[in-house]
Amino acid sequence: MRRLGDIADIFVGMATRKPRKLGAVPVEHVLTMRALSENGLDPDALSELEVLGTLSNHQRLIAGDVLVSARSTRLAAALAPRELEGVPFNATLIAIRCLPVLAPRLLLAYLRHPDGRAAVESLAQSGTVQMNVTVRALRKLPVPVPPLAEQERLVSLLTAADEAYTAALAAAATRRNVAQNVVIKRLTSK
Repeated sequence: MRRLGDIADIFVGMATRKPRKLGAVPVEHVLTMRALSENGLDPDALSELEVLGTLSNHQRLIAGDVLVSARSTRLAAALAPRELEGVPFNATLIAIRCLPVLAPRLLLAYLRHPDGRAAVESLAQSGTVQMNVTVRALRKLPVPVPPLAEQERLVSLLTAADEAYTAALAAAATRRNVAQNVVIKRLTSK
C-alpha cells in the first residue's frame, strides 16, 4: 500500500455559480457532480456556469483523470474520457492524476469497490447528510499498487469485463425491443 498523494497529483475543481443574468457574464461548459453516476460519467451532462476567480490548467480535465465527488451524499468516481479533455470541472469534484506507477483504471476500480469506498469514507469529513472529501484526505488514502506488469494484466481483465457488460446490456435491450414489437404487431394485426 502506498499513500495516494505519493503516486498521484490531486486537484480540487474551480469555484462556480449559476449565472445571475443570462448573457451578463461569460460562462463555461463545466463538468459537475451531476455528470457522475454509478456507471461512470455522462459527457453530455455539462453545466453552463460562471467561473469565480481564475481557471487554472489543473482544473481542466486530462483523459485518464480519475474524478471523485468532493461534496455529495454518496461517493462517486469516474474516469475522464478523451472527449472531455480540456473541459473544466468545478469544486464538487476532485481530479486525481496518477503518476506512471499506477494505472488510473485500477485506482477507479479500487475507489468503486466497497473496500476503497470505506477507506475514503473513513478519511472524509461527514455531516448528517453530506460527505466532504478533501484533497488533503485523499493524499493520505492508502492504495494498493501492484507491479506494472500485473497492473497491465488487471487493466486488460477490467477492459474485457466492461466490454462484455456493455455488450450484454445492448443484447438485453435488443431482446426487449424485439419482444415488444412482436407483441404490438400481434395486438394490432387483424
